[in-house]
Amino acid sequence: MWTRALNVVNPSFHMTVHRLRRREGLSLNIGSGGRGLQDWVNIELTRHRDTTICLDIRRRLPFADGSVRRILIEHVLEHVDFADDAPAMLRDYYRLLAAGGVLRIIVPDAKRFVEAYVSGDEATWSKLGWDIAHLPSDLVTPMHVVNHVFHQGGEHLFGYDFETLKALLSRAGFERIERRAFRQSADPQLAIDQQNHAPYSLYVEAAR
Repeated sequence: MWTRALNVVNPSFHMTVHRLRRREGLSLNIGSGGRGLQDWVNIELTRHRDTTICLDIRRRLPFADGSVRRILIEHVLEHVDFADDAPAMLRDYYRLLAAGGVLRIIVPDAKRFVEAYVSGDEATWSKLGWDIAHLPSDLVTPMHVVNHVFHQGGEHLFGYDFETLKALLSRAGFERIERRAFRQSADPQLAIDQQNHAPYSLYVEAAR
């Protein structure tokens, strides 16, 4: 509410929206969090030095239909409500994308953590970046690790696997939905995933 209220009285915000609404082929970096990309529209709730525009990403984005070429949302979707906010966001991305445009979503891969827990295999945990035999002092058991990943102190609101994310994207209107790998994309400009998230991430792309 605070961000939206500030935007209402901020002439610079309205000028930025007016400028961006007149452009085509936009590249959106949703929830950029201080990791802004050059020549992209970097969107965040609060301002960082490389933020293009401050927006509540759960609300309809103020850009023209079909004006976006690519959208990157990296380790952000798990932070929003699954029942209402996530479906509305994905429907809005479908509206924004031009024909042939690509949405790349990266989230923690919940299935891999569940499989690691069920297997109890140290090597499986190690592939996810965890030494399960020598946990940090604030994590007691493997189940504690699973809860930490899924909840992260209340910051994470949902755990995704490919099947669930594909279903969500299908309901938003997307038909071409594919699982991808680290820095592998149908759009080379989207193959820029953060290295630190690689061991435990799920990479999914949906094309308009």
